Amino acid sequence: MKEKTKARKRPAPRTYADAQLTGLKVSTDARRQTTVLRLRNAIDALNTKKQAITVQSIYEECGLRYAAIYRNPEALALFRANSTHLTAKKKRTRHKYNSHEGILSPRDPLLNYKKPQLVVRLREAQQQIQDLERQLATLADTYLQRDAQMAVLEAKLAELEPYRNFVEQVRQRMRQEEHEAE
Repeated sequence: MKEKTKARKRPAPRTYADAQLTGLKVSTDARRQTTVLRLRNAIDALNTKKQAITVQSIYEECGLRYAAIYRNPEALALFRANSTHLTAKKKRTRHKYNSHEGILSPRDPLLNYKKPQLVVRLREAQQQIQDLERQLATLADTYLQRDAQMAVLEAKLAELEPYRNFVEQVRQRMRQEEHEAE
């Protein structure tokens, strides 16, 4: 059987004197500014040599690794502003959006749906289409019946046309007789 080991007490967190903290801050700021100055000098040297500004070329020029640049926000901003690759990439993306050939269309909102949601929407749309087709068929049938009824009435009117002429002639004679009687 194993014996229980005594739990080690963790040491209390170390406290630093204010003078030590101030010294650390001054030292860190000085190293940070040195990194920015070395990076700036390397970028200027690469620009005068007309070389591409990349992580590799900066390392070859001044010995700064990307990790040192990445930990320093000011140096990182300077690198990103002057990086040949990053500025070319920005120009390409701007060119895509500003090209005269065609403006990129915004993302289709239907692409945000999941397949089951799209299936539900598709089925609803198909049901609406079927309902509309039924309504259209009903309306077409109604119009056909109305047209047929109008054709029947027109045929009856054509049959009665001779009688209408006869009735009209009788009315004219009666008016003439009344007019002569006065």
